[in-house]
Amino acid sequence: MNRCRIIPALAFVLACTAAVAQESYLWSFDRDPAGKASSYLLADSAWSVAVDSGAPTQPNVLVANAAGCTNALGSVCAVQEFKLEQGRLWTRVNVFAGAAGLVFRMRAPDNFDVLMVTPDGSRLQLMAVRNGAAQELASSVLKTTFGRWHRMGVELDGRTIGCYFDGELRMTAAEDPMSVGKGAIGMIVAGGGRAHFDDLNVDVITAAEPARRAETVVQVLLANNQISIGDTAVTLKELTDRLAQRFDSSQRLLLLVDKNMDYERVEQVMKTAVSVGFEKISIELRK
Repeated sequence: MNRCRIIPALAFVLACTAAVAQESYLWSFDRDPAGKASSYLLADSAWSVAVDSGAPTQPNVLVANAAGCTNALGSVCAVQEFKLEQGRLWTRVNVFAGAAGLVFRMRAPDNFDVLMVTPDGSRLQLMAVRNGAAQELASSVLKTTFGRWHRMGVELDGRTIGCYFDGELRMTAAEDPMSVGKGAIGMIVAGGGRAHFDDLNVDVITAAEPARRAETVVQVLLANNQISIGDTAVTLKELTDRLAQRFDSSQRLLLLVDKNMDYERVEQVMKTAVSVGFEKISIELRK
């Protein structure tokens, strides 16, 4: 897996069942230069990377400021050379004005689906944009205000779209058979929106990979809000030091993760592994 080299992102494989596997990607923006949009994003001047000391995962966020945008659809920032068919897409977003959200099933600049949060109207909306015209597919009333971080995401299975907000399934809608298939993904601000995005995450559902051979595995356990190597609990710094000592380009890091583990902690461990050179990172969920 070389996606870590292609873009400042993290790729790993999640062991699921014999028939289904999950390949996941994380675009964190934390290693991207501030002051402009990241090179792997297709965006206009409304988008740029900046430091945000209040972000859930620091230091950087992707900032969108569409105050002067004249496009009725708002401003879209898409990930280049990446398409999602089935799986999950989610991000953390802090909206300061207007509306912001996630774009998926994008076939053209005026043809995509979008999950949008509008704090001023306390609404979460799922919309289909076809030839520049937006149609609401579903909506939900929220209790939120400007200036707060939230996690929002969509789940696609080829039949329905599940819409999540702060970890709760808020609504579902049937997929348009004409739009099902691989499409670009990204983020959006509208209505003169201003927002910060902290990480963009994708879990791609794929056919199971064949068993790996001829590779050594370094195992790390994440359970009970602790990080352990073997029978020894370690701090994040101690983990960094140990991984740096054990790193070899042929090795794979296997994270054994308790299902109740805080995902932000898992993200910290993954970023640590990438920082010392690991490119092959797998996750196995423990019951």
